[in-house]
Amino acid sequence: MGFLRTLAWFGVLALCVIRASAQSPFAFSCAEDTHIEAARKKAINSVAIKFIETLLGTNPSAAFGSLSKEGQANVTGQQLSNQGAAIVQQFEPKNLTIQHTYLIELKGDSPGRVVCATDLSRPDGWESLGTISVPEQAHVLISADTRNNKLAFAVWLVPEQSGWKVQSFWMNVSSLAEKDSMQLWELARTQQSRGHYFNAALLYAGAAQTANRGPNFQMGIAQSISEDMSKLTVPPEIQGQTPFLWKSGETTYKVLNVGPIAVGGKIYVILAHEVSPWQSDEQVDRWNKKLLEYVKRRFPEYSDVFAGLVARALERGSNRGYGTVEELPTRKQ
Repeated sequence: MGFLRTLAWFGVLALCVIRASAQSPFAFSCAEDTHIEAARKKAINSVAIKFIETLLGTNPSAAFGSLSKEGQANVTGQQLSNQGAAIVQQFEPKNLTIQHTYLIELKGDSPGRVVCATDLSRPDGWESLGTISVPEQAHVLISADTRNNKLAFAVWLVPEQSGWKVQSFWMNVSSLAEKDSMQLWELARTQQSRGHYFNAALLYAGAAQTANRGPNFQMGIAQSISEDMSKLTVPPEIQGQTPFLWKSGETTYKVLNVGPIAVGGKIYVILAHEVSPWQSDEQVDRWNKKLLEYVKRRFPEYSDVFAGLVARALERGSNRGYGTVEELPTRKQ
């Protein structure tokens, strides 16, 4: 399983000057949400949410016109169309909602990113945001509901042509079965304290993934999760890079991926493994169940936090797959 910096603290509305290595002096202020003048915040949010609405609409290529010149240099209208269609097909997002707005005012050359913070002592009390050398720029976080999770869109905007334009954007799953990165992180720490290192590793990975807002928007919690993950004793079965080769008696399983997955408001462990061509559903189902029996013997701790196991057999040399689910008796997670 593949596992997952800041400058200094400047409180909301604080204005300071620092000198970075090989960097000209600069000064900036960072205002968040209610600290932004209402009309300016409305203009920023209007462009950001219209861009995402267009991207997820019937003509996603039309979102290209909302991009800045630099943004348009990094993507084509067709690529935007493909991205928008893929997001809609996979997630069916709805109920777009503005979560947070950040307005950065900058004097001097950009240091590349700045820290916006209300309380640097708390993992969820600061964000590190990308910047370029323009007097002002903004970042907007937007959430959306999906079938099983929530999505987060991070939109970076800059002034251009007497208005706001989208410099870049990022989309990521931001929760698993209504548990966000903070809650998954807390679960991971609890499992680690119990010596359930398999559970902890999967939950830390889930927390890191749901905290990811792209290269231009780093949540403070992401750094704390990464630090905790680096101290975890990871079971040898999931150390290093995939595929993992798990041996059970005379059988060797080629495991392509292991991780948490949310389905129907519950979190399961999903294991994807490569198999040879099968002759019947009954045959491949038996293979899946043998893999799940191995996992239950090797990691019985999984039942402490997960709702069940999912084995996904992927046929070697084709796109054919077959899934088997083993669910624990219903209980509150």
